[in-house]
Amino acid sequence: MNTHARLVGKRIAERSLVEMRKVGEVPDDKATAWLAAMEQAFPDVKAGDRITGLYRPTDGMRFFVNGKAGREVRDAAFARLFIGIWLSPRSSEPALRRALLGLS
Repeated sequence: MNTHARLVGKRIAERSLVEMRKVGEVPDDKATAWLAAMEQAFPDVKAGDRITGLYRPTDGMRFFVNGKAGREVRDAAFARLFIGIWLSPRSSEPALRRALLGLS
């Protein structure tokens, strides 16, 4: 592991799943698969690194790391709950949600 990492990819994935469960129901069988997919999608990151998610409502999510195509999760339910971390009315960060939606 990179000793200069600021955020550990596995922890990003675990927290994402926690936040997805706040947005909506995550069946146990899906949770296991989704966590594994996110662990593959999210590397350890340091200052300046970027993980970008491209939301495709009918297809799923495509992740990019520092501009390079990475893991794709082809599951519309996953994509809805994942993007809901920031955009759902049930987001744990309502101020960020309002800012992202131009409501603040």
